[in-house]
Amino acid sequence: MSSVKSRFIISSGLIVLLVVVAVGAWSVVNVMKARDSFSATDQADASAATLLSIDTAHAGVSLKASSDSFVHVSATGKYTGSTPPKLTTSTAGATITVSQSCSGDCDDFRLDISLPEKLAVKVTTVDGGTTARGLAGSLDIRTRSGGIDLTDLSGALALNSTTGQIHVAGATSDRFEATTTDGEVRAAFRTAPTMANVTTGDGGVDLTLPSSGYYIQATSANSNPQIDIPVDRKANHTVTVKTDNGGIDIHH
Repeated sequence: MSSVKSRFIISSGLIVLLVVVAVGAWSVVNVMKARDSFSATDQADASAATLLSIDTAHAGVSLKASSDSFVHVSATGKYTGSTPPKLTTSTAGATITVSQSCSGDCDDFRLDISLPEKLAVKVTTVDGGTTARGLAGSLDIRTRSGGIDLTDLSGALALNSTTGQIHVAGATSDRFEATTTDGEVRAAFRTAPTMANVTTGDGGVDLTLPSSGYYIQATSANSNPQIDIPVDRKANHTVTVKTDNGGIDIHH
């Protein structure tokens, strides 16, 4: 009798185990099936435009110069749900607006955009990073948790990231403003900016400046700024750096 009971218990346990495994496998398969790929392209004539405005919640943004007078947009990513994401490109007056939206869960989304070199750009994101290379127009970037990585830019820069890092290399910008709450700021200039203004909460600041005359004001609540450049109060180039908990290093 005990042998029959034992076999019954073992059989019942195996059935339960098989059911659990089957349900788990079914769930995994359905979750995998629910992740669909999204891809879309669009373009707009920018010959009469003065501003490109980019608005996205979850996509990373990549910017580079185009070889014509058009703005070219490529969007890629994955999503869940029955409604695919939307990529919209519109023109109103002298402003071209590119927006990306998703009603479900979106992952690995990117907006790769090429544009006329001198077109001004404004980027607004929630948690996507922004990269840009080889542009000459002004650039205004605001993101909550994405990093900002810029190379070889010559237009005025206004950069704001709440928790992301800001890295700039090879800049010839005349005006530079960078603000973070928790991220560091590193910027290297090939030509002396007329105005550079950097503010961070918990992030450090590292500025590489070419030889010139600078009036530098640098304050840190918890460290002594390291300034390896002569300070000239009458200089035409002004550098202002303020951080609460980060170090400051300004050098050639």
